[in-house]
Amino acid sequence: MSEEKNSKKVIYCIPGLAQDERIFQKLKIKDAELRFLNWEKADPKDDIPAYAAKLAKRIDPQLDEVYLLGISLGGIMSIEIADLMPIKKCILISTVKNKNELPATFEWMGKLPMKTNSIAKFVIDSQIFFKPFLDKTDKEGLKLFNAMLKSADLDFIRWAWNHLPNWKYNKKVKAPFVHFHGTHDLIFPIKNIDQAITLKGGTHYTIYNEAKKLNQLIELYL
Repeated sequence: MSEEKNSKKVIYCIPGLAQDERIFQKLKIKDAELRFLNWEKADPKDDIPAYAAKLAKRIDPQLDEVYLLGISLGGIMSIEIADLMPIKKCILISTVKNKNELPATFEWMGKLPMKTNSIAKFVIDSQIFFKPFLDKTDKEGLKLFNAMLKSADLDFIRWAWNHLPNWKYNKKVKAPFVHFHGTHDLIFPIKNIDQAITLKGGTHYTIYNEAKKLNQLIELYL
């Protein structure tokens, strides 16, 4: 039994902003053990690389091989972690690989910093910023999305909003990677994305809406 368990690939999964491990509930990858790196409090002084370094410390150092799977902000963190330690492969979903893939909307985000949690709460309550995630999701997907939003940490949302526009990564991803991206992603439009396997009609919520297809693709490219 132990030999079978040890033969499995260990994949650390990092969710997107205002998400947690529940977003991976449809992820079923053969011969893989999924572990989850949920968001913890960020020091306001942390930038993206500094926070990624803290996440990296939660990865088992005894593992011979480590795989990372990151959605959106989780993908950005995966890329930064790969700069700090050997990663067998990064599985990137609905994310960007460098600052040049960030859309212009992030420029005005940088000009409108969140100074209080009341603004973060307004964003959650109104779902103005998060509405593009929903697109074509079903009732259960919407229920899950709303549940994650309501339990999201306001301090962390404010931290991410204020630091994402200043992400400076502008080099090749250090680890081997595969990038899956929906053609209808409104947060990170496909027109800005390079070197990605596209999912026709997929949105920023592809990890949930296109789970069956993603499971097959991930197994194929692991």
